Amino acid sequence: MATDPFNITSEARNSLLVVATLIVAVTFQAAINPPGGVWQDDRYKPSNCTEVTSDCIRVARAGRSVLYSQSKIRYGIFIFINTMAFSAATSTIRFLLRGSPFQTETLISVYGMNFAYAAAAGSVQPQTVETWVMLVVALSLPYIFRLPYIIKWRKLAREQDVSQGPPVFQLAAC
Repeated sequence: MATDPFNITSEARNSLLVVATLIVAVTFQAAINPPGGVWQDDRYKPSNCTEVTSDCIRVARAGRSVLYSQSKIRYGIFIFINTMAFSAATSTIRFLLRGSPFQTETLISVYGMNFAYAAAAGSVQPQTVETWVMLVVALSLPYIFRLPYIIKWRKLAREQDVSQGPPVFQLAAC
């Protein structure tokens, strides 16, 4: 398989699309059902309480990550790496389908999946500024890393007067 993104064979492109799609599915599922699962009901201290009062505090909220309540650091590492893998896979799909006849639909789908991922992951994590910043950074990094390739593609497109994507994608469609 070639390392230059513009010389990917059709077979390699299809294989990468399958792998990236599987990564998207697995990481999305892991975000909504993190290791250890989610709390099925609210937990209070002392255990005989059923609501927050002056004598009772809530220690776990239903639907939130069990892992977070046990280890904030392990949960943070897990969700950051999982989010980076998800975002890298969606970025790969977007890049591989650049110039296809369905590029608008692909763009809408990929960004829609990114927002759905953020909403799903956000629903099982604590609602703090730090966790949301971490999620946004992890979602953005693969796209930021992809910028040099986008700049390279645009430069090549201007030089070859190609407006619909990498030349190899157009040749594969012929």
